[in-house]
Amino acid sequence: MSELRSVFSSKDFIVNSNIVKCISQLDISLDEFLLILYFINVSLALDTNDIKLKLGFSDDKIFNTFNTLVNKKMLEMIVINDNNKVIEQVSLDPFYDRLALNKKIENNEEDIYVLFENELGRTLSSFEYELINKWLEKGIDEHTIKRALKEAILNGVTSFKYIDKIVYEWSKNGIKKKQLEEEKSIEELFDYDWLEDNE
Repeated sequence: MSELRSVFSSKDFIVNSNIVKCISQLDISLDEFLLILYFINVSLALDTNDIKLKLGFSDDKIFNTFNTLVNKKMLEMIVINDNNKVIEQVSLDPFYDRLALNKKIENNEEDIYVLFENELGRTLSSFEYELINKWLEKGIDEHTIKRALKEAILNGVTSFKYIDKIVYEWSKNGIKKKQLEEEKSIEELFDYDWLEDNE
């Protein structure tokens, strides 16, 4: 019994805590995650016999899972030269790049929320959080969003409808073009009394 306990308690696979924190944000299954852990901890070689031994996967499951990860741009096969010997191996760079990108987006989102609350001097409502998320999901550059907030503050308006209109105009036309059109007043751009809608 003690021998079996030691087998199950042995730490064959080690997972970086940062990966654990970010993994839920990635669209991968448990089998895909296990295969990634194998490549991280055991070998970068696509050794089906060893994978079957370590993970208990069938040949079909190994290839299907691996191909799915490649299609999701989490893994890729690369060719390296080892002492004049050409070797194919798995590269985890796409996986790490995805984790890094997700972390950057997460940090940027946190920065944006803090910036909005600091500039507006209050806590954001659920609607306002959703609107910021919508901008980010549409791929609107973080810099554009922050500049739109600054523009609204400079004009003495803190309405999110007003900020949303600026974000829309700038994302469509570009900030530089908007800046060159200084002769256009805010009133000409928006046929709305935004000062009365200071939500």
